[in-house]
Amino acid sequence: MPIMTRMRESMPVILFGLLIAFLITIIFEWGMDYLGLSSGRSNDIGSVEGRKITYQEFSDLVKNASDAQKQQTGAEPDENAQKQIRQQVWDQFVTQTLVEREIKKLGLMVPDQEIADWVRGENPPEDLKRNFIDSTGNFRRDLYDQFLANPNQFIREEGNPTAGTAWLVNYEKNLRQRRLSEKLQSIITASVHVSECEIKRRFADQSVKYDALFAFLDPNAFVKDEEVSVTDDDVKAFYQENLDQYKVEASRKLKYVAFYENPSAGDSAEAKSSIEEDAKSATGGADFIMLTLERSEKPDSGTWFKHGELGPDIEAAVFSAKVGDVVGPLTQPDGYHLMKVLEERKGTTEFVKASHILIQIPAGPDSVQAKATAAEVAKLAKSGKDFAELASKYSKDPSNAQKGGDLGWFSKGRMVKEFENATFNARVGEVVGPVRTAFGFHIIKVTGKDARELKVSRIISKIIASPQTRNDVYERSKDFAVIARESEFTKEAKSINVEPREAEVQEKGGMIPGLGMNESAVKWAFKGKVGEVSEPYSIPNGWAVFTVVEAKDAGVRSFDELKDALKPQALRKKKTEKTKEIASQLRSKLAAGDSLTKLSTLDTRLHVQRTGDFVMSGGVPGVGRDMNFFGAAEALKPGEISQPVGSTRGVYLIQLIARGTLDSTAYAAQRETLQSQMLQEKRNRYIGEWLTKMKESADIEDNRDIFYR
Repeated sequence: MPIMTRMRESMPVILFGLLIAFLITIIFEWGMDYLGLSSGRSNDIGSVEGRKITYQEFSDLVKNASDAQKQQTGAEPDENAQKQIRQQVWDQFVTQTLVEREIKKLGLMVPDQEIADWVRGENPPEDLKRNFIDSTGNFRRDLYDQFLANPNQFIREEGNPTAGTAWLVNYEKNLRQRRLSEKLQSIITASVHVSECEIKRRFADQSVKYDALFAFLDPNAFVKDEEVSVTDDDVKAFYQENLDQYKVEASRKLKYVAFYENPSAGDSAEAKSSIEEDAKSATGGADFIMLTLERSEKPDSGTWFKHGELGPDIEAAVFSAKVGDVVGPLTQPDGYHLMKVLEERKGTTEFVKASHILIQIPAGPDSVQAKATAAEVAKLAKSGKDFAELASKYSKDPSNAQKGGDLGWFSKGRMVKEFENATFNARVGEVVGPVRTAFGFHIIKVTGKDARELKVSRIISKIIASPQTRNDVYERSKDFAVIARESEFTKEAKSINVEPREAEVQEKGGMIPGLGMNESAVKWAFKGKVGEVSEPYSIPNGWAVFTVVEAKDAGVRSFDELKDALKPQALRKKKTEKTKEIASQLRSKLAAGDSLTKLSTLDTRLHVQRTGDFVMSGGVPGVGRDMNFFGAAEALKPGEISQPVGSTRGVYLIQLIARGTLDSTAYAAQRETLQSQMLQEKRNRYIGEWLTKMKESADIEDNRDIFYR
């Protein structure tokens, strides 16, 4: 097939590949305010450094992003996904506005000729170039040049003969913004570099292998508490030595009540009514596949199922039905399910359904009694007594004793061998046992055997909160906020049968433990006074009303506050110091050339272990990534034994057995890749820190909660 024809036939795919760049262009155009859309508008979603965005602008961008996600997933984003999209669009607005400000401040520009040279040069933009790669992987420069000369023949839109030209103009704006961003990043990261020493160190850490012996001395095992004493002066000294650890950022302790947008009884009834209508249509002869096309976000033309691949309720109903039967509606956690059995076939895997009664085997003489009990229960089951009642009374399997011992369907390889052999060799309806396994004695009843597979199509009517329900939840949260201001927060929460939750938040980051990111609520908390009650703030799947119960300024936690907690740590420090002395004494008993393993004969509490090969960028079994251990091992010569090495866990003595050498040939081959990787890591980290500082110092007003419920 000629490449031109093939490209035209695959144009929807090409257009989708270019969609992201087009959307970025729209965002950048809006961010740079080329068209002046933001001037003279009211009802602002928010502003950054005076740059405002109106509700209409913001909602249009959210819709574009939602449509793009729907194209990728095939499903309409739900309310929680919409909240995430709104957050992403807002973050893009904040970032782009701050970037725009810096670009203008620095006077950065991208001349038209620079864009033309990029697009028409030897190395065009990769996202554009890849759409002109043929089946052999070659770039078709001739078709690419044709596209630039006449984009309308490649990109067509009904009723718009110049769609390709319009797209290319917008794409050019996108390229210009990319170049501006690249120039800004170059300025920001101009001082970032990676030294030869850093590259060689990274390579060595990843490739040079070490092998060592080590002995670990646990202070709790080698020094008893009564052998050391800790005075108040010791605790104070420990506090002063570790003062940096007790610094605290400004914080606010909050109480909050969450109002979740859970579906109401009315929402459930509506979902049930909808699926019952579908059931009526399906049993009346309507095409079930067409119904799934009309009713499902992801149309279901049928999937083959084996036993154990459906929920117990659904499986029982479906595998009891005949081909052509409509099954349901059945209530499940995610909504109401309506199914139709389309086809049946014999599979290659046999499944067994069984119930069991487990009699556990205790240690000692009671094991004889357990065996007798198992024999008696087996006798009752085989005589026809109700198996489910016996399981409820005697079985010690907590997972299914109250379900009559039902284990559901399983295939070979799922159960221990003794149990598997008993069940697969028994007939349906037969009771076998007692069968002994590592878990105890089992009395087993086989209730089914089947190798069928069924092709099933289904419609799911999800039970979701309706707009009215969500609005009702929001109104309840507003009413609560009003009443809590006039009364007392905790009292009013308990009056609606809710126990307020507590959360401590830091000024930076916007994280609320238990609720996730919520910069707006955190900003309110630091502006508010103790006792103040907030308006409702949007949280995942609902709303929350907050009150400030305590305000702490930045500083250092006081000694009196930490004294009791510090005493065990000060004691641990003294015990570690004494353990180091013990380790030093033990080491002094080793002669030159001795192996560290000799320590085990000097003190039976010591167990000398071998690390095996390890690299500095990895971990050591029994040690982990202890940098004190690594540093000491790296400084040793083969055969040398270290001085006592202190760590947070205790004390090590280490003997290096072998150290590999740096492979200069491999280093030369990998050096350029490592340098590029490390440089990019540094630049990304540097730019991230730069953006964080910019956002912290920027004048940002976020009014989204006023507009979105």
